[in-house]
Amino acid sequence: MIRQPPAILWRIVFRLSLTTLVAIVLAYSWLWWKYHSVTEVMRDQLLSEFVSSVAVNLRATPDGSVAVNMSEATLAYYANTTDNDFRFSIRDAGTGTILKVVGGDVGEPPKEAIRALTLYQYNPDGPGPMRMFGAAMPSMVGDRKVVVQVEESGRDFEAITQELVRKFATEGGWLGAPFLLAMLLVSLVTIRNSLLPLQRLSEQAAGIGPSSTDIRLPEAGVPREIMPLVKAINSALDRIEAGFRIQRDFTADAAHELRTPLAVLRAHVETLPDPATRDALVRDLESMTRLIAQLLTVARAEALTVAMDEQADLNAIAVDVGTFLAPMALKQHRMIEVIESPSPCLITANAEAVFNALRNLVENALTHTPADSTVSVRVENPAILRVEDRGPGIPAQLRDRIFQRFWRAERRKSGSGLGLAIVREIMMAHSGRVEVEDRPGGGAIFSLIFPDQGAQRR
Repeated sequence: MIRQPPAILWRIVFRLSLTTLVAIVLAYSWLWWKYHSVTEVMRDQLLSEFVSSVAVNLRATPDGSVAVNMSEATLAYYANTTDNDFRFSIRDAGTGTILKVVGGDVGEPPKEAIRALTLYQYNPDGPGPMRMFGAAMPSMVGDRKVVVQVEESGRDFEAITQELVRKFATEGGWLGAPFLLAMLLVSLVTIRNSLLPLQRLSEQAAGIGPSSTDIRLPEAGVPREIMPLVKAINSALDRIEAGFRIQRDFTADAAHELRTPLAVLRAHVETLPDPATRDALVRDLESMTRLIAQLLTVARAEALTVAMDEQADLNAIAVDVGTFLAPMALKQHRMIEVIESPSPCLITANAEAVFNALRNLVENALTHTPADSTVSVRVENPAILRVEDRGPGIPAQLRDRIFQRFWRAERRKSGSGLGLAIVREIMMAHSGRVEVEDRPGGGAIFSLIFPDQGAQRR
């Protein structure tokens, strides 16, 4: 079993969804990277401001020590290691001796801090999770050069990061899922609507068959991307129609040209002195003449076009066929009964073509119904002709094949095999159909079913 490829609609939706999902992930990743970059800049800026603030507030005491000229509240804030991780110290630039510490121990400053403001970081617990960030800068206290250090644990910024992530997820980050869903729904509707012209073209193309080769796919309103396909299909249909027309014309021409030689040949045969030979040849010539006539009828049925202003009365056609074939039926010791509809059955149809279709069915029924039996022609509303015989019936497995040209079964020991094919062509020209079923009590029922709203042009 060949696996069906996925529909274009779902291919586009899947790829668009995947692309959108990747875009959302990349956007969130960029926002995350941007946030971390901004937080690092803010942290460095904050440390630089703090270390500068401490440096400008240093003063020398009379005993030679260093004091910080800050308010008690500010110093208490630095000294409170429970609520924050800020700390600072003042070192002698020459000896590295710590002159003052507020808030906790600090690490060794980088050598560059003796000359300029320097930012640094280190792990006080080795490979542990804690990380310290600091800023150091030189400053003069009287005539002594010192190095001011301000440090902060990364836990504060980690706490801020976690809080921001939580707020983002609860207040805005969840919008990615409904946005993706909304975008998929909009894309699905848009793509489906965009593919509607292709779907309509597919439905119209499915209705094109051997009996409707004159139909072409419309080019008006077709998207530019599909236009080459539509033109290619219409071009192929032009070539197919031309081939059918050549075949149909050849059949009609050949049948027409053979009628005159057969008539001349029959005239010569009828002058033969031997009656047995003469009668056998005449029967053969009649069979050939009938075959040629049916070939002409097939060609005409294939080219039949029903005008919208043509009308036919099914009751009148049934009576005409019964009257036309009554002598044949009586000669074969059979009867034809016509059961008209109580109300008129007027349809849009070619009366001559419907007459030929019904005549073929009645002739077929007379051939296969037993002697001294009746063939019934019934007219039913809204637009149905039924022919019932009392013959052996048609097996269900053969009911599709009997309408093929030149097909014969045991039930049909004589004839050309074109009668039922002609019936089918005529019904297709009228946008109708022919059906066959078993008759209760034995036999077959052939039904010509016409559209109740009038036939459509092929």
